[in-house]
Amino acid sequence: MKVLLIRHGESTGNQEGRMMGHGVDGLTARGRTQVGQLACWLRNQGSPTHIYTSPLQRAVETLDIVLRVGVGSAGLPQDWGAAEASPHLVENGGQAIVVTATAAIAEFQAGIFTGLTWSQAQAQYPDLCAALETNRDWIPIPEAETPQAGRDRAQAFLQNLLTQHQDQDCLWVISHQWILEHLVAQVMGCDRTWQIPMANTALFEFELDLGRWSQTDMARHTSNLWQIRHFGTCPHLDAGAGRVTGDRSFEF
Repeated sequence: MKVLLIRHGESTGNQEGRMMGHGVDGLTARGRTQVGQLACWLRNQGSPTHIYTSPLQRAVETLDIVLRVGVGSAGLPQDWGAAEASPHLVENGGQAIVVTATAAIAEFQAGIFTGLTWSQAQAQYPDLCAALETNRDWIPIPEAETPQAGRDRAQAFLQNLLTQHQDQDCLWVISHQWILEHLVAQVMGCDRTWQIPMANTALFEFELDLGRWSQTDMARHTSNLWQIRHFGTCPHLDAGAGRVTGDRSFEF
């Protein structure tokens, strides 16, 4: 089974250095260009059988461009993905692609920081921001999601993929930096979530033997069963276009 994890294109929140979380922000002109380049690259990589997307606007806009340019479909129905939507069937050369929006791969819920720049957060919540800057331990942000909750979401989503799909399936997953870090950790079987530099439209591509996933014998250590084709790369972008946008703190 092939699994291609994709970060959305640059959003207005990325451009302005805002911690958007579940807030509403669309793609910038630069972001649309990035996704257009991604879609052209995807067009030459073979068709997916299923596409999963976060229901947040920046991810849905990324998906719409991918469908129009990379798949050659009519794109998404108006307002699709504003909430979790029913699966949408896209025809591609006589093959149906199942497109699903799911909150399981939405971004970090940033709580009281949603929509703020770091300087705005410092002005409104000086003590909390000072603690976050000086303490490497986890400090709760009111109304925000915990790292464990993100880990649990990623684990549940991956388990759904493993139980609902077959070895011949090819999956594209359009999501966000924070939850993608948790997803990558889950796919690789890591007991820690690693911070990963991740430009907008960065790709993580895995191939795995679904039938042997649960085996505990030598299969786990036979690397041709578990292959990484891309890891945070942007083969579709022009030189310099794939840089990480802004400080890591603003990528929510």
